[in-house]
Amino acid sequence: MGFEKVDFISSNPWDFSNELIEVMVKNSNISRTLHLPVQSGDDNVLKRMNRWYSASDYVTLISKIKNQISKIKFTTDIIVGFCGETDEEFNNTVKLCKKVRFNWAYVAMYSPRPFSVATKTMKDNIPHTVKKNRWLILENLINQPQLKKRLT
Repeated sequence: MGFEKVDFISSNPWDFSNELIEVMVKNSNISRTLHLPVQSGDDNVLKRMNRWYSASDYVTLISKIKNQISKIKFTTDIIVGFCGETDEEFNNTVKLCKKVRFNWAYVAMYSPRPFSVATKTMKDNIPHTVKKNRWLILENLINQPQLKKRLT
C-alpha cells in the first residue's frame, strides 16, 4: 500500500542530503513544494543565529534540487531584524530571495525568546520600525506577487 502524498513540514538545509533528493526524484508522490528555511541571506547573521550553513551553501542546495526535480517550488522562513543586523546584511537577504525566487516566505520580525542563546548573549538592538520596514520589503518582494497570481 504506500502513501498517496508526502509533504515536508520543514527541513534544515544541513539535513537535506543527496540521498533525500534522490528519494524525491524517484517518488512523484512527494510534494513538489518544499519548505526549506533560510532564516537570513547573510553569512554573518547566520553565524550569529548559530546556523550551520552559509548563504552560498543554501543557494547551491536550491540549485541542485531545481536541477534534479522539475517544477519544484520553495517556501521558506526568514527572520528580519536579528540582533545587530545591518542594512548591508539585510540587503544580502533580499539578494538571496531574488536569486531563489521563493513561492512563499514566512517572514518574522526578530523578538527575544526566553532562554535562547540570542536573548542571553546578544542585544535586540534593531528598532521595531526598521524591522517592520524590512518585513514589508520581503512581503512585497515575495508574498504579495504570489497573492496577486492566485487572484488572477
